[in-house]
Amino acid sequence: ESNHGHDEEEPKSSSKQKRPSLLRSALRARNRVKDRRQSYIGSASHPPASETSEIFLGTTWMNRLVLEMQTCLEDLDASTEYPCLEKWACIVYESMSAPSRTFHSVQHVFDISIEANSIQKLAAYFHDIIYYSIDGGLSEDQDALIGDLICEKDGVVSIVKGETFENNILMMMDIFGFDAGKVLDPFKGMNEFLSAALAVRCYQDVLGPVHLAQIAACIEATIPFRKLDAEGKNPIECLFERMVKVNDTYNLKLVEIELVKSAQLAADLGNRDLGNFATPERAVFLSNTWNLLPESNISLRNTTVFRISNFANALQKMTGFFEYLDPEDIFQSFRNAEYEAIMAKKTEAARQNIHVALSYMNCKRLSIAVVAAIAELTGGDAPLALFLGDLPERHHVSTSIEDLIYCCDREPDPGVKLDRRVFELLNHGRESESNFDIKNSPLAAYIYSLIGTDGIDRCMKFAVHPMDKEHAFGVLKALPMECVATIVAACAEIAITRRYALDKMMKNLRANN
Repeated sequence: ESNHGHDEEEPKSSSKQKRPSLLRSALRARNRVKDRRQSYIGSASHPPASETSEIFLGTTWMNRLVLEMQTCLEDLDASTEYPCLEKWACIVYESMSAPSRTFHSVQHVFDISIEANSIQKLAAYFHDIIYYSIDGGLSEDQDALIGDLICEKDGVVSIVKGETFENNILMMMDIFGFDAGKVLDPFKGMNEFLSAALAVRCYQDVLGPVHLAQIAACIEATIPFRKLDAEGKNPIECLFERMVKVNDTYNLKLVEIELVKSAQLAADLGNRDLGNFATPERAVFLSNTWNLLPESNISLRNTTVFRISNFANALQKMTGFFEYLDPEDIFQSFRNAEYEAIMAKKTEAARQNIHVALSYMNCKRLSIAVVAAIAELTGGDAPLALFLGDLPERHHVSTSIEDLIYCCDREPDPGVKLDRRVFELLNHGRESESNFDIKNSPLAAYIYSLIGTDGIDRCMKFAVHPMDKEHAFGVLKALPMECVATIVAACAEIAITRRYALDKMMKNLRANN
C-alpha cells in the first residue's frame, strides 16, 4: 500500500556511494553479457538465465519503465508480454523526452512514485504523457491511440460528438466529469484527460475496470491548483462523488471503504506531483521552477538566440502565475486527519517558498528590465548575450557580466533592508544551472544589495514588457547613479557595438539627473 502520509524523500546517496555501486552493477552486467555470448557461439542450447528483473543503479529509463510496470501488474494479479511492456515504455519515454520537456520528463515520473503503490505508479507513468499545447499536439503514436477522441478546429480542441466509445473510455470520461462535445481547456484538465485516456487505452487489455477507474482517478487528481467549487467542496471530494456514481453506473462493486481509499490514493498522487512546492531547499525549488520556463516559452528552448524581450516576457508570466497562486489550492487530503495535518505543514512550507520565489523573481525581473532599458536607449532589443555575455559552454568560455560585477556578502548600507534568503539565492544561486540561464544572478544580486526590498518594490513599476523609452529612462533614473554607472560600464566592455551609444546615454542621464 502507498504511504498516505508520504512526507519523506528517499535519502540521497553521495557520489562516493554511487560510484562503487554502479561499478558492481556494470561488472554483473558484463559477466552476463560474457555468459550469453558464450552460449551463442558455444555448445549450450539456451542462453543462461539472467537477472532481467533487477533494477540497479545504471538501469536505463526504458528498462526501468518496463520492469517497474511489470512488477506493478504482477502486484495487481495481471501480466503481459515484453512486446506490450516495451510499447508502453516507448510511448512514455518518447513523449516525455521531447525537446519541449525540461521539467515534466521521465525523471519526474520516478521522482513522484517513490514508495507509491502499484495503482499510483501505473498512473504516474502516464499522468504527464500529453502536454498538448507545449508538445504541439499529439505525436503519431499518441494519435493512433486516442486521436479518435478529439477534434480540433481553429485551435480549439474538444471531445468528439456522435461517436460510440468503449465502456472504459466512457467510464474515464465520467470520472473526469467530461461529456462528448466538451471544449478542452489546457488549464482545466485537457492534458490530464488525454493522458488518462491514453493510459486506459494501453492498460485495458490487461487490467479490469476497477483498476482502470482507480488509475484514471489518480491522473484526474493531478489537475493542479483548483479551488473549492460553488458548494465549498474541494476537488477530491468532487472526485469521490463522481467515483461513487461511476461505481454504480459501471457495476464496479467497490464498497465505500474502497472508494474512500481510491480517493485518498488519488489525492496522494496529486500531492506528490506538486511536492516541489513544499521542498525545504529553496534553491531546489527555484531550480525546478526555472526548468518550467522553457516549457511555456519556446524562445528559451534555443539557448543561443533568445532576446532580452524573450526572457523579460518569460519572467513576467512566471511572476504573474505565482502572484495568482493560492498556497491553499496546492495540496489536498480526504477523510484522513493525520494526513491532513501533514498537508497543512506542506501548505505552510509552500507559502514560504512562494513568498521567497516572488521576491527572487522581482529582483530578476528588475535586473532584466535594466538591461532592456539600456538596450532600448542604445539601439533596441537584442540577444541577451550581447550585453551579459555568452552562457558557459564546455568548449567555450567568454567574458560575462559576473566577471565584471561582483557582489560581496557585505552588510547592506544603513536603511537598506534585505531578505537574506533572497540575497543568498541571487548571489550564490539556485541548485543547478538551466540551459538558458546561469544558476546565480550577479546583476540582480548587485542591484538588490544596493537598494534592498523597498527599492525593488519602488522600481518595479518601470519593469514593463515590452520596454519603451519612457520606462527605460524611468528605471535608470530610479536607481542610484553608482549602480547604473557600474552596470553600463560592464555592458560597454561586453557589447562593443554599443559602446559609443552607451557612453552617450550616460552623458544624457547625468545631464538630466
